[in-house]
Amino acid sequence: MKSPWKSLKPLDATHEYVVLASSIPPLRRSSTMRLFRGASAVRKQLEGTDGLVGFSLLARPVRNQYATLSIWDDEAALAAFAGGQPHQRLTDDLAPEMGPTQFVRWNMTGSEARPTWAEAFRRLG
Repeated sequence: MKSPWKSLKPLDATHEYVVLASSIPPLRRSSTMRLFRGASAVRKQLEGTDGLVGFSLLARPVRNQYATLSIWDDEAALAAFAGGQPHQRLTDDLAPEMGPTQFVRWNMTGSEARPTWAEAFRRLG
């Protein structure tokens, strides 16, 4: 299940943005349940984060596939979110229960089309 794209502000055609895609693989079903419980709080954090343009989350429990796709004003905004609460606490708590998480970043200008999940998975390899 992919969450609909949540736009928090419009893209500025002349601005260069940072795009982040991540793949988050839980090792066990119990890890999946903890991930789901924590994701709700992190989603609320996302919606209140300065510098976030928009995001989508993907959850395919049967395939054990979880991913994120987001657009940020800049690296500083992304770093502030990643180090903020509850995201930091959730990532620390779940780290032993997760397989190797993959991240990929790239830049885009506001005049480009919003990145797709297909592009994110291609870049995640």
